[in-house]
Amino acid sequence: MMLETEVLQFDPDITGISCYGRFTLGTRLSETEGLINSLIEKGTRKLVLDLTNVDFVDSAGLGIIMRASGEVQHLGGKFRIAGPKDQVRRLFEITHTGTILAVDPDLETSVLMLQSSGEA
Repeated sequence: MMLETEVLQFDPDITGISCYGRFTLGTRLSETEGLINSLIEKGTRKLVLDLTNVDFVDSAGLGIIMRASGEVQHLGGKFRIAGPKDQVRRLFEITHTGTILAVDPDLETSVLMLQSSGEA
């Protein structure tokens, strides 16, 4: 399944991107990266990447996730991953990125964590 995305606004300052399909190298991943970059450039500082409906993430997808996380944090914001399936969680474990990324079991938890952070 090709990668599809949907932007969600939870609070005025909390934005989510729900992804569906495979987070893998290709045009759709490039478009998703552009979407993430655009949101950050427009001032998004609390961002949730919802991977609940993502079956697979490859190294290119992981690179996009890590860059987005680093950029948001560099700008003083918070970045969270919601609902990764087993394959994606294993990728985070194998690459030791799970110790860097804030990973939550579901979207609701990610939003609650950002609401309670109180920071930009």
